[in-house]
Amino acid sequence: MKKFKTFLVQSKFLIINTFIILYFIINFFDGNRGYISFQKKKIEYDKLSNIEKYLNVENIRLINENNSLTKNIDINFLDEIYREMFAKGKKNEKLLIIK
Repeated sequence: MKKFKTFLVQSKFLIINTFIILYFIINFFDGNRGYISFQKKKIEYDKLSNIEKYLNVENIRLINENNSLTKNIDINFLDEIYREMFAKGKKNEKLLIIK
C-alpha cells in the first residue's frame, strides 16, 4: 500500500495528464459536438436540404398552376387537366394511358 501511495505522489502529473487526454479523446468522438454527432447531423442536414429542394420545386409548380387557372387562364392547361381527370379524348383520337 505504501508503494502505491508513493507511486501516486511521484507521478501525479502523469496520471492527471492521462485522464485529461482521455477526456478530450472521448469527447472528440462521442460528445455532443463530437465527430460521431457531427456525422449524424450532417446526414440529417443533407436529408432536410433535399426535402427543401423538392418542396421549392413543388411550390413553383403549384404557383404556375395557380396562375394558369386564375390570372391568365390557359385553355390548353385546362384541357390537359380535363383529359387527365376524366380520361377523355376527341373523336377519332387514340388515347394512350402510360403508368
